[in-house]
Amino acid sequence: MLLIRRRRPIGEPADIDRVLAAGGDRVVAPLGSSRIGDALRGFGGELGAASGEAVTHWLPDLDAGAASLATHDLGARFAVVVLASHLVNTPDAALRAALVRAAARHLASGGRVLIEHHPLDWLDTAAESWTERDGRRLGMVDVRIDRPFVAAVSVFEAGGAVVRQPFRALVLDDAELDAGLAAAGLHRTRRLGPTWLEAEAAAKSLE
Repeated sequence: MLLIRRRRPIGEPADIDRVLAAGGDRVVAPLGSSRIGDALRGFGGELGAASGEAVTHWLPDLDAGAASLATHDLGARFAVVVLASHLVNTPDAALRAALVRAAARHLASGGRVLIEHHPLDWLDTAAESWTERDGRRLGMVDVRIDRPFVAAVSVFEAGGAVVRQPFRALVLDDAELDAGLAAAGLHRTRRLGPTWLEAEAAAKSLE
């Protein structure tokens, strides 16, 4: 499995890497391992059955823009590629497309891409929120809605340290998500939850 996420994940503690323990026939997500770990655990054995050896990877050139991602290649292909951290909601259309293409480019024959996105109704539901678990607090404050965008500040508190990360996201509907997949040679196979999609290579991209 290949997990693509930001180098400084929004609110993700360091132990997210334990979610992707190498080997085995399933994804193991320890209790309290983060929102992404919980999501992967929720997908359960059916995801793990195809995952093989797990790899965690950040895109080092993410902040440099779409051009730097055009040829980014690990030289390996994976049965499962996870495009996490809501990267598909970046407001930069070129970067958004490059990220989806990067996920598709690392997909093995017959493999699947899992894509995390912000809720489809987020323009109506985005609001300040806080959660706490295992001594950590994760919140979203200073929420501003400017359709079709949501801007806010994510706050992560743990061990006396506070990390604040401003962000701006483009909220996509189902048709826009599917169009982005199609442009990268992918098509949706099913929805895994309110904020996760599963896709695979379109037939024409395999010819």
